[in-house]
Amino acid sequence: MWTYIIVIIIILLAVQLLLNTTHNNKKGENTTNCKEYPYTYKNLLSKAEMAFYKILEIECKDKDIKICPKVRMEDFLNVTDKKQQLKYRGYIRARHIDFILCDKEMNMIAGIELDDKSHNSDKAKQADTFKNEVFKAIGKPLHRVKVGTKYVDEIKNIIDTTSQAY
Repeated sequence: MWTYIIVIIIILLAVQLLLNTTHNNKKGENTTNCKEYPYTYKNLLSKAEMAFYKILEIECKDKDIKICPKVRMEDFLNVTDKKQQLKYRGYIRARHIDFILCDKEMNMIAGIELDDKSHNSDKAKQADTFKNEVFKAIGKPLHRVKVGTKYVDEIKNIIDTTSQAY
């Protein structure tokens, strides 16, 4: 007897849940039901990235090179293996390049990674190797700059080699 009562209660709860879900998922309604927003603002660039960006901006201006900071790899890469598209998109979806340099038509001409001490871990080294290999595969240079180096000299060298390439 108790078994039947429990089964009926479970069925009623399932029906109620289904009705609530159907009601909440009407077209145009927010389906997340998020009542809290546990977010806070943070700067797009770290202090080191901002210092680098300011110098990079000065050097790029004269060469008509545009700078795009923190670009997701998925935003500038297409997966060519359509059978395994989800697999290969997964490798690039959550990764970004610190700075992408573009010509005046916003065609990518190079990438720049600013490497700090966090790039010394084995996991970071694997990620760096992956990014390096991807840039080789797409035929674009990926420049690596160590945090704390003389940015002006590094940037001038990058801009000179990049502007000659396009």
